[in-house]
Amino acid sequence: MPRFMKISLLGLILTVALPGLVEAERPLSLVINELMASNSSFNTDPQGQYDDWIEIYNYGTKAVNAGGLYLTDNLSVPSKWRIPYGNSAVTTIPAGGFLLIWADGDITDSGLHVNFKLDAGGEQIALFDSDGSTLIDSVVFGEQTADISFGRYPDAGDNCQLFGFPSPSSENISVYQGFVGEVEFSHERGFYDAPFSVTLATETKDAVIYYTLDGTEPYQLTSRAFTGTVYTAPVLINKTSCLRVIAIKPGWKSSDIITCTYIFLDDVIRQSPSGQPPGPGWPRGSVNGQVINYGMDPDVVNNARYRGKIKDSLLAIPTISLVTDLDNLFDSSSGIYVNARRDGLLWERPTSVELLNPDGSEGFHINAGLRIRGAFSRSGSNPKHALRLFFRNEYGAGKLRYPLFGSEGVDEFDKIDLRTSQNNSWSYEGSSQNTLIRDVFSRDVQRDMGQPYTRSRYYHLYINGQYWGLYQTQERADADFAESYLGGDKEEYDVIKNDSSGSRALHATDGTIDAYRRLYDAAVAGFASDAAYFAVQGLRPDGTLDPTGERLLDPENLMDYMICTYYTGDPDAPVSCWAHFSNNVFAIYNRVRPQGFTWYRHDAEHSLGANGGVNEGRLLTDPTDRSLGQQWRHF
Repeated sequence: MPRFMKISLLGLILTVALPGLVEAERPLSLVINELMASNSSFNTDPQGQYDDWIEIYNYGTKAVNAGGLYLTDNLSVPSKWRIPYGNSAVTTIPAGGFLLIWADGDITDSGLHVNFKLDAGGEQIALFDSDGSTLIDSVVFGEQTADISFGRYPDAGDNCQLFGFPSPSSENISVYQGFVGEVEFSHERGFYDAPFSVTLATETKDAVIYYTLDGTEPYQLTSRAFTGTVYTAPVLINKTSCLRVIAIKPGWKSSDIITCTYIFLDDVIRQSPSGQPPGPGWPRGSVNGQVINYGMDPDVVNNARYRGKIKDSLLAIPTISLVTDLDNLFDSSSGIYVNARRDGLLWERPTSVELLNPDGSEGFHINAGLRIRGAFSRSGSNPKHALRLFFRNEYGAGKLRYPLFGSEGVDEFDKIDLRTSQNNSWSYEGSSQNTLIRDVFSRDVQRDMGQPYTRSRYYHLYINGQYWGLYQTQERADADFAESYLGGDKEEYDVIKNDSSGSRALHATDGTIDAYRRLYDAAVAGFASDAAYFAVQGLRPDGTLDPTGERLLDPENLMDYMICTYYTGDPDAPVSCWAHFSNNVFAIYNRVRPQGFTWYRHDAEHSLGANGGVNEGRLLTDPTDRSLGQQWRHF
């Protein structure tokens, strides 16, 4: 067994077998030399995908055939994946040569692909000899950044670092002389009622700190000039402000951009009293037909009934602050807020996200991707859009690690929705039906019935320091959610929902729609016999378990779902008679461990008496209607 050493590098710990050992101490002259755990745009595998990879280097004087060796990301399971040994031309590593292996979980004949993926949040990987027990090399790495690799410099050497210029299958090249330390703030983000000055500092000698107060990134080239102000003295904060900073040093990797939002409530309640733009860069009037509505209404702020309660109300629940370049939202050609009908990755923009707890308890700061979410609510006549946040390594941390829902939910998220009431709301139609509780009530009813459900919490939202209204976090019922709460791997799940077209056609957002179609066809055919009904539950005609059967239906889950829908009188649900198509469908199915589809209440703001939905019928009788509602009346 090899000896080990631990090398600390900016919080990353690499455990390596020393490469200078004699052959008797090291089984083979191989090391895990370089890896990339977050490949968003650097290089593609033979299938054209940006996947993670592991590079093995032969530092010896003779060729080594790696066929039959094992790679694993779990040292308790050394033989998790075996390097194929039938083709020595592929697996033989010449002296001083490299072998590149893709860590993507794919099964393919082209290239070498392990059956696991690397965790950009950090984990341990190891190379074992063909006996499945003798350790050749082991690496423990911390959280990784997109398109930055991690490994030894020089090749097989003792110095371990990040590489701004990754070099798969070739010599490692040291690009960064070092890594600039994060900027430290003298004042934490939060709520203030008196002016103060913020001192900024970094432990990296000779690094220069740049900052902005207008939401723009503090160091970017725009019109042949760099944005941001060089920090030379404490920054005065005397009103609601969003201070963004970065530390730069030539030849070094820059620090991450950090944002601190400071909120003065006396300032907030007087924002844009006449609806005027908050400042430079904010649009006046409409853009592309998008209505924009700023500020606090002075008729409310100055009303004797409310003026003594408004500031307390702004501190009654937590606050989320989004900070981004205003062009990301309001540029007529590229802004997502004024092109709200656009969706997909091309319409995602970078943003800073902060959680500010008014009681002073710890919140968080994370850089993320921002999109508009929803369907009907994307209308330009609606001034208040719902949003979705994506946590990826290309922005910083690959996941949000924070207990958003306390002990009620998980504490790691790949994405989260920021939902706001749309149809029955003050901001859109001035509706007297506005409550912001109907949808949450329906989802909480599923919880109280012992069924899977999506969780919510209420927040005040600010965009670049401008108050934007009341929002809710909401978990999205997708494969990531299923992995978190139902177990297994997200690759195992099918997720079925409506698209946003006029037909509301059903499709799979994760996995395939095949299992759903089998359930659908069985339901449309009807259940004239007990055997047919038992079959979709994976049971024999006598009701006993059928080992060869497929459990497509969990009847208890479906019954509870429908009881909730009936009880709340939701006319905008899959069993609605508003139109001859299903709507707001969210269903999840595990193909590997089938327990039947689970169904999730979603967008129930028309329920509980709003829009006359309580007395609406639910069972569709039109034999030509092949909507989900027609399907369900057969159960």
